[in-house]
Amino acid sequence: MHGPSLRELQRRFWRSLAEDPGGRTLAPDLVEVVAPSATLDADGRVAVYANAYFWRLRDVLREDFPRVAALLGPRFEEVSRRYLRAHPSQHPSVRQLGRHFAAFLEGDDVAPHVAAQLADLARLEWSRIEVFDAPDREFLDASALRAVPAEDWPALRFVPIPALAIVRARWPVHDLWAGAEAAALAPTPTVLRVWRAADFTVFHAPMDTRAAEALDRLMAGQPFAAACEAYADLSPSEGAQAATASLLRWLEDGLIERLA
Repeated sequence: MHGPSLRELQRRFWRSLAEDPGGRTLAPDLVEVVAPSATLDADGRVAVYANAYFWRLRDVLREDFPRVAALLGPRFEEVSRRYLRAHPSQHPSVRQLGRHFAAFLEGDDVAPHVAAQLADLARLEWSRIEVFDAPDREFLDASALRAVPAEDWPALRFVPIPALAIVRARWPVHDLWAGAEAAALAPTPTVLRVWRAADFTVFHAPMDTRAAEALDRLMAGQPFAAACEAYADLSPSEGAQAATASLLRWLEDGLIERLA
């Protein structure tokens, strides 16, 4: 009687590794054709690879979400197992492994008392990864705008650098990222801009509601006049001053690539 083909053995082996990462669901038809060793039975020999596969993926998640892992402590391993069962690795690069982690944490019940905080924190950590990997661009220097006539400013459109993201959270997630005690925080709607500087350092900073709306409009390709409307609740002089200060800050931080 002929045994399974090499392709079939590979399929069974992969199923044993990937279908239940960190678990003990080994394909019985694979175990049947694996010979025991002097120290391990067939299950044990296959489990060596299955466990190593899970540990590697768990370590990738820990590297991508170090602050989430620190908050979860020993529970991180079980959360990783649950995540990998729900979202098995399907991309040739482990770089993509954690792309659903924040959404998964929203509904996970391993740590229900901090689930919302963890999800926001994971969203920030993933945004920092995305921003770090974004394409390089030169950025616009504020001095280049000095020659722009005053009458042209309302119609100016700014192109943001690719290494810029906006994170919206229900908690002051920047404080959590900085090490604040989760139990000491109160839910507070928070908007962060996340960007990568020219030296490849990634930063994030909170924005008030007006600045967040203004930057949203600029990133959407709207003209500077539309961005200024985010400050319309202020007096004309205060609004103009606040809008100009926000733009100057974004230029100094290297968030603007060029004029459209």
